[in-house]
Amino acid sequence: MIRFILERVAQLPIIVFIVSTLTFVLMRLAPGDPATILLTAHNVPASEEALTALREELGLNEPLHIQYMNWLRDVFTGQWGTSYVSKESVLNELWSRLPATVELALAGFTVMTVLTLGMGLAASLKVSGPLDRLGRLFALLGSSIPSFWLGFLLIYLFSVHLGWLPSMGREDWTHLILPALTLGAGLGTVQARVLRAQMLELGDRNFVKAARARGFSRMHILFFELFKHAVLPMITLLGTNLSFMLAGNVIVETIFSWPGLGKYFIDAITQRDYPVIQGYVMFAAFLIVGVQCLVDVVQTMIDPRLRLR
Repeated sequence: MIRFILERVAQLPIIVFIVSTLTFVLMRLAPGDPATILLTAHNVPASEEALTALREELGLNEPLHIQYMNWLRDVFTGQWGTSYVSKESVLNELWSRLPATVELALAGFTVMTVLTLGMGLAASLKVSGPLDRLGRLFALLGSSIPSFWLGFLLIYLFSVHLGWLPSMGREDWTHLILPALTLGAGLGTVQARVLRAQMLELGDRNFVKAARARGFSRMHILFFELFKHAVLPMITLLGTNLSFMLAGNVIVETIFSWPGLGKYFIDAITQRDYPVIQGYVMFAAFLIVGVQCLVDVVQTMIDPRLRLR
């Protein structure tokens, strides 16, 4: 197990190098000049002298290979640069917004897990029964409705029409309900169908037939025979979705003005704040790789045969 974990951790520097390089190149290829955008945002005439001075201050006048070496040095020394807009450390600003994203991600993950297990197991009780048909309907709706459209629908229903829940900000637990539902509902209904398919596929295996022959009840077979074998691929799906939630759900955080990493990233893109954009991508890469390593460890603890692969 220790060797398995060390092998996963050893992959992290390689992934960091590849992600940092791609991020740097793509940002320089993107249209828009950060100096011009910054001057325009502060109502300063974008004269040639002002642009030259600001580019020199930001280091944008240096050759690309020098900028890249400076960026790579910052990545591996943990500095990650300074924001063009706020003049604050990018890493500090990312850490300050991480708690809001973690809070929303865990709430959305809870909604997703409850829907996945509840609907998936209920639909597996009786194929083509009422619960199964209802689950298929919700799965179809969940996979068809984009998250931004679902968010607007929830805002209109519960905030505008009924006035029950707030639609923006992060003040108390009521502000978390609508973003969490938007984040977890669609994924939960779709994954419930995946769990149902796994359970049905395992239903014809010999160990299930043997359990029926021994007289075990349907509920016992469902939970203690089928579910424990179907849970392994579900851990992969749940862990993958959690990693992307932790990396910052850009759409949901923007719709609900949630002060997390995703909204911070969108603001940085509109302002061409290169250090923030590059830092966010690196931060997201660390989170995603970390969660995926944790998922691998959990899977090998459940099924030790995976260590031999």
